[in-house]
Amino acid sequence: MSGVNSDQLHRSTLGVYSSLMDEFNPSLQKLVSLGNSYVQAFKVLAATSEAYFSTLSQIGEKALYTMTSRSLGDALIQISESHRRLTSELEGVFRWFSTDVLQEMDNNIRLDNDYISGSRRYYEMEVHNQRTARERQLRRGTCQDSGEYVQFLRQSHEDALKEEERRYRFLAEKHCGLVQSVAQLMNKAGDSLLQKADIWREDVNATRQVEARRPTGPGNTVGMKEEEFRQSRDELPLGNVPSRAPSPLGSISRSADGGGRSMRALVAHQPSGSSTTLLPFIRGEIITALVQQPRNGWLYGRSDSTACQGWFPASYVEPIDDPPKSTVFRGTNPFATVKLKPTSTNDRSAPRLYRR
Repeated sequence: MSGVNSDQLHRSTLGVYSSLMDEFNPSLQKLVSLGNSYVQAFKVLAATSEAYFSTLSQIGEKALYTMTSRSLGDALIQISESHRRLTSELEGVFRWFSTDVLQEMDNNIRLDNDYISGSRRYYEMEVHNQRTARERQLRRGTCQDSGEYVQFLRQSHEDALKEEERRYRFLAEKHCGLVQSVAQLMNKAGDSLLQKADIWREDVNATRQVEARRPTGPGNTVGMKEEEFRQSRDELPLGNVPSRAPSPLGSISRSADGGGRSMRALVAHQPSGSSTTLLPFIRGEIITALVQQPRNGWLYGRSDSTACQGWFPASYVEPIDDPPKSTVFRGTNPFATVKLKPTSTNDRSAPRLYRR
């Protein structure tokens, strides 16, 4: 091999070592720093996600105690739990990424700087020694074939290229592992989440596909006043059904003179079982309220059609002796498209939603 080729091999070998020390390792160090920032950013994201979906779950739990939105509350709770489990799985991926990728990369950088520096010094020293020996032989006129020297240069160049390839392979293998971990998580959770999302969407849409809770016929146009509606909405989480009828000497005495307050049933109330404390009625039926204020969200009254008396949810009825609601513009209701579902109750729990 000619001297030019020998010089080219030598310069190429030095170039590989220089590239590893001056470019690859500094870039790897920057990658470690960015990776640590990436992990910290995910921790902040995970903490914020936990706070967000915990709050969403709490809202869902409140919905479970309403008369109208139990299925929606259940969906909100399940959505929250699914997101929290997904975040927990991602935390496992990031722990692996931090330990098996970033820490190992950082350790390798410190060790590699010494190793590459030592390998280059050894190579340069051998080149210097062999060149010096050849020059002495030339001066003595006993110069031998340069094949051994060229073979050394070739082997050294090949070794340097292997070291270069080994480092890039390490980096690629680690990030292949990262991609595989994420892909496995997606395969594990993705299909399940899609199926659950379809079910949740069906549950939500089902609440739109039932008849409106408020009567819409021409003879049923009278509604609650806004203040009464707000009060009844605040009382939606029902307490226990009172165990006995109200005392005739209390609030019922005041209504005795006027025969009680007439109410119209907005939805049917059909208690399950053979309860004698709850008053059954159908939608549109006239009920006479025999107490002035709800107790734990319940009113006591008498059905004008059956003369039966009992307790019923206060928000299931509206007064029919109040003037119509004001037509003054009060702003757009963002939930105006939500239709309410007919419900049933028993004497031990709050009303349950019918599932169609």
